[in-house]
Amino acid sequence: MSRAVRARSSKVAHLSAGRPPRGEADARRQEREGELLRSAAVVLAKRGIRSTPMDALAEELGIPKTVLYRYFDSRDALLAAILGGFAAQWRALQAQPWRGLGRNLREVLALTRAHRSEFMLLARYCATDPEYRGYFEELHSNIVEHTDRLLETCSPSMAADPLMRQLSSRATAGFLLDAVLWWIEQGDPARDDDFILWARKSLDAFYTGWQDHTSMRLPRPRVDE
Repeated sequence: MSRAVRARSSKVAHLSAGRPPRGEADARRQEREGELLRSAAVVLAKRGIRSTPMDALAEELGIPKTVLYRYFDSRDALLAAILGGFAAQWRALQAQPWRGLGRNLREVLALTRAHRSEFMLLARYCATDPEYRGYFEELHSNIVEHTDRLLETCSPSMAADPLMRQLSSRATAGFLLDAVLWWIEQGDPARDDDFILWARKSLDAFYTGWQDHTSMRLPRPRVDE
């Protein structure tokens, strides 16, 4: 039997049983799973990971726990889906060609605002939870590696001293993560230009001090880039 005939037969069987075609059913399941992930992220970011077992999560979501378990067989599996999805988008963003600090920060703000709860789970709860810290470390390491490459390219002295370059990269990653998290929670989106300018000037001051009056500077894009 050809693939086309099998597909038609499967569709007929599903319609005969009062069910949508398999492809449509799969799409609906994926859509429903995405809705559950987004809603669960909001609850977990508000209540915390440890204080929200699956039963409490289902109650907060207003669904039977059997429905939640139908999609995710454990809280670990649920968190892996939430955090893994956000981490994939973060890696894709950071893999883009470097277009300046202003552009990069603007895109980071857009991503973290669109996935505010997922980012809060990573940057706040996972950062201090031994069991889930690996998710935070992956995010942190991505920033460190990205910064390390920029410093090696932009600074001859940093290129010649990998130990101090790594220290500087880790300090930059911690500074930026804390700053973005605070701005997403407390800042005014209408003042993102002010945040970007502040971050650029802060990093310039750090790098100038670390370099002990060398000529190194990161690329300095206009704030409106």
